[in-house]
This record gives sequence, structure tokens and C-alpha cells, in this order.
Amino acid sequence: MRATTFRTITFGCHGPVVVRKARNIRNPMPASNNAMRKLSSTKNGRNIADVKLSKKNLVSAFGIGSFAGVMGSLAGMGGGFVMIPLLTSRLVGLSQHTAHGTSLSAVAATGIAGAFGYGLNEVDLPAAAAIASFGIISARFGAAFSRKLSGESLKRAFGGLMICVAPIVPAKTYFVEKYGKGKNSTVANEDTEKKGGDNSGIELYKLIPAGMIGIGSGFLAGLFGVGGGTVVVPALTVSTDLSHYQALSTSLLAMTLPALSGTFTHYQKGNVAKRVALPLAAGSFVGAYVGGKLGSNVSEEKLRWGFSCLLVFLGAKSVLRM
Repeated sequence: MRATTFRTITFGCHGPVVVRKARNIRNPMPASNNAMRKLSSTKNGRNIADVKLSKKNLVSAFGIGSFAGVMGSLAGMGGGFVMIPLLTSRLVGLSQHTAHGTSLSAVAATGIAGAFGYGLNEVDLPAAAAIASFGIISARFGAAFSRKLSGESLKRAFGGLMICVAPIVPAKTYFVEKYGKGKNSTVANEDTEKKGGDNSGIELYKLIPAGMIGIGSGFLAGLFGVGGGTVVVPALTVSTDLSHYQALSTSLLAMTLPALSGTFTHYQKGNVAKRVALPLAAGSFVGAYVGGKLGSNVSEEKLRWGFSCLLVFLGAKSVLRM
């Protein structure tokens, strides 16, 4: 759009002479690439910086967190896979990138509560430290890489991940029974303690695979805004002698720092809806507690298969843009 200015100039003895001089002024472009990204992000949903969310949206965020917390607790995994499709729906209406960053902040909060819920005595601290150390770095790379993808590409990639993860959920039991030491590991540890043996040494055979797991799970967490429990727990069960509960509690604590690292990078990029993150995290806390209470009265196998079917449905919906 152009603006034109007119000037009247008087000179000489022959009277006034009007000279029209046009000066074209272009509208200023956004000052930075970040401004362009904020404007473009409204194509796929509302950006928290541009649209003030209503109380109804915030209540919806709490409900989404509660539902995701229940489902995640019952299935033994994080609720990010449920949060993101619902955050991008009409319930809240966030853009794909903002939903990923906001979900990751809630995953970090839930991970802290979950680790303390299971009990820190179940956590293998050396393995958790190895996963967290490498995951902190890779999570930042994953969060930064997400900006290179369009909202549509990120949505489809996330849908593909859900479809790939779906069979892992019911297969956890198989991995534990076939490869995990389970009770045998616990019994061995008790025997060692009774005999006065030292079981506190740092074992390299456990730290090396844990570090590799941290690299992969941290990158996925930063990119897709989900916890790495679905990948970390089976991987720890197969590659180490940790029992299922040890692997689960270790995963929760280990992925907290990478989730915070990825959240910080998303926040720097403007991908965290702060007003949504708080009720979302609060809902996740409540939902995880309720899910833990319900889990003791429901068949675990049926829950895992049900959650697996839900992931396939949500994944197919994202890939096919239903």
C-alpha cells in the first residue's frame, strides 16, 4: 500500500505555480522473523501472544490436562500424546507449534510429581543422570528443529509418531517378561544387602545405553512435546537389569530436566502459552492421581490396548487431516 503527499510551491512574478510531487511510502515490514512467525502461526490456530484466551479456554485446558493425566497414568506413559491433539482442537485452538511447547511444560511438571509418587528409592540415580545429561542437550536441538517444520508437517510427523508408538504400549508387558529382571533383580539386590555386599558402584554397562537413550528420547521430547516414557521404559528394561517399576520411576525423573530444557527453547521461540500451561499442568496432576486410583480396579492389559487404539485413531486423524 502506498501513500502520496502533495506540495504547493510559489515562485517568480507570474503568480503561484502548483507543483504536485508524489512521494511513495511503503508499509513497514515486520521488524524480525519472529514477528513473521507470530503472524503466520495464526493460520493453523491462535497464538497466545495475539489472542486473549477466554475463561472457557482455560477451563478446557484444565480438563484436557486432567483427561491426559488419567489416560497417561492408566497406560503407564505421559499424557502429551493426548494433550496436543486436544490443544489444537477448537477447545483451545492453539497452533501446532505452540501446542507442542505448552504440552512439554506440563510433561515436565507431571514428571516431577510422578517420580516422587513412585518414590525416589525406586530411581536408579546414575542411569537417570546419564539420560538427563544427554537429553538436556538433544531436547534443545529437537525444540529448535521443530521451527524448521511447518505446522502441517509437524502435525503429520506427530501423527506418524503416535501410530508407531501405539503397538509399544501393549508390548511393554512382553518386554518386561522377556528381557526384564523384575523380581529377580529385586531379590538379588536384597541378597546382596544381606550379605553386606556393595551395590552402589556406578556400572558402565548401564550408563552407556542410558546415555544413548537420553539422546534419542530428549530429541523426540523437544521436537514433539511429549515425555519419553514410551521409549525410555522399554529401552531401559531391555538394555539394563532394572525392574519395570525402577525403569518407570527412573524415566520420570530422568526426562524432567530434558523436558524443562526443551520448554525453555520453545519459550524463547514464543511457543509456550503461559496462561494455558498452568491449568494444563494442574489438570495433569489431578488426572494422574485419579488414574492411579482407578488403575487398581481395571485390567491393565485392557487399558493398554484401549490407549493403543486411541493413539492409532488420533495419529491417523493427524496424518489424514480428518
